Amino acid sequence: MDILSTELRVGITLLRQRAIEADIFRAMYLTLAETLGKNAALEAVRRAACDLAAQAGRAFAFGAPGGASFAHFKTVVDLWRGSGALSIENVQSGPDELSFEVTRCAYVETYREMGLPEELVGLVSCCRDEPFATAYSPHIVMERPETIGTGAPRCCFRFTWKD
Repeated sequence: MDILSTELRVGITLLRQRAIEADIFRAMYLTLAETLGKNAALEAVRRAACDLAAQAGRAFAFGAPGGASFAHFKTVVDLWRGSGALSIENVQSGPDELSFEVTRCAYVETYREMGLPEELVGLVSCCRDEPFATAYSPHIVMERPETIGTGAPRCCFRFTWKD
């Protein structure tokens, strides 16, 4: 069972699902930080979040008509925009490139409202994007020099399809 089919089956929004995961990551982090130290705890949380993202990327590719393609991958912008959790602007799309800016991130806002430790706020959300893309297809290269989760005013994404 993958994370996307779980969401559809139980009928919760992705934002709510991420908030539930963030509570689990918080407990995991605090417990591991006591026994293994802060850095090891952060790495364990990062790995778990990235594993979930890769699972979602593979599921998204599995649902692609005719198999994974950059044309299908680019539809993720509409999905992310349609969820209401992200405000996305300045979308530029070419045959082998997709770029856009996220100007508002409800995931980060929610994590901060939940009182998540600041070192987890960007980590549990922002670390997911690249594993999602590369699990969708190893042909995708992602660039995103800064994120709202780490204090930047926007997240500038650039995905490139490399054969």
